[in-house]
Amino acid sequence: MPLATKAIKQKIKSVGNIKKITKTMEMVSISKMRRAVDKALSSRAYSRYALELLVNLSKNKDVENRLMVAGKSNKELIVIITSNKGLCGGYHSNLLRALSAYLKKEESRGKEMKAVTIGKYGEKICKKLGIPLFASFITFSEYSAIEQTKELSDLVAKEFIEGDYASVKILYTEFLKSTTYKPVIRELFPISPMTVKNVIDISGEEADIKEEHNKFHDYKFEPDLESILSGILPGLVDVVVYQTLAEAFASEHSARMFAMKNAGDSASTILEGLMLSYNHARQDGITRELSEIVAGAEALNVN
Repeated sequence: MPLATKAIKQKIKSVGNIKKITKTMEMVSISKMRRAVDKALSSRAYSRYALELLVNLSKNKDVENRLMVAGKSNKELIVIITSNKGLCGGYHSNLLRALSAYLKKEESRGKEMKAVTIGKYGEKICKKLGIPLFASFITFSEYSAIEQTKELSDLVAKEFIEGDYASVKILYTEFLKSTTYKPVIRELFPISPMTVKNVIDISGEEADIKEEHNKFHDYKFEPDLESILSGILPGLVDVVVYQTLAEAFASEHSARMFAMKNAGDSASTILEGLMLSYNHARQDGITRELSEIVAGAEALNVN
C-alpha cells in the first residue's frame, strides 16, 4: 500500500506542475492578445480615412492602376497566415478546413495555385494540401511594426504585377471577441474599396464610409492623379496586410488562452480525482494496519 500512495502522490505532483504551466501560458496569452487587439484597433482610423479616399477616387472613370486590375492568367496567389507555435486548440485545424473547402470549390475552375505562408504551420498546411510554396515568413509576431510587415506586402504586390495573377487571396483568422474568431479568405488584389472594407470591419462593425460625390470634385491632384494613386495604393496595401496580421495574432493568442484555460480546468478535475484516490488508499492502508494490529493482539491473548 505505501507503494500505491507514493505513486498517486507523484501523479498529483506532476498534474499540479502541469496546471501551473497552463495557468502561466494562459496569462501570457491574455497579455499578448490584448497587445495584438490594441494594435489592430489603433490602425483602424488610418485605414478608414484611406478607404474613404479610395472610395471617392474610384468614382472617377479615369482612375487606373495595375494593382486595381486583375491579370489575364488563370494563376492565383494565396497568403496563409498561421503561427509558429502549437498548443492553441483547433486554431490550425480550422484554417486547414477553411482552405480545404476553398480549394475544393475552386477545383472546377482549374486555377494554378501558389502560396505565401506566415508561420511554420503554414508550411505544413501547404505540404499537406499539395500547394506549391512561393515564399515563407516565420519572423512576424504581435511585436512586428508596419515597417517590418511591409516586406510581405511589397513582395505580394510585386508578384501580383510581375506574375500576371488573376487575384491574390489572404487566409487569416478574423478576431471577433476574446473567445471567438473565424477563419476567412479575403481578396487582397486587385484592390478595391470592398477589399479594404472587408479587412478593417473588425468584429462585424460597419465601416462608416460614405461616397462623398461632392467632395470628389474639390480634389486637386499634383503632379497628377496617376502619381498620387501610385503612392496611395501601396501604403493602403501595407495597412491591409498589417491589419490582417494583427487580427490573426490576436485570434491565435485567444485560441491559446482558451485552450490553456480548458487544460487547467481539466488538470483541476484530475487533481480532485487523484486526491480522492489518495485519501481512499491512505484510509485503506490505515484500516489494514489496524486490522493487523488487532488480529495480532487477539492472537497473543489466545496464547
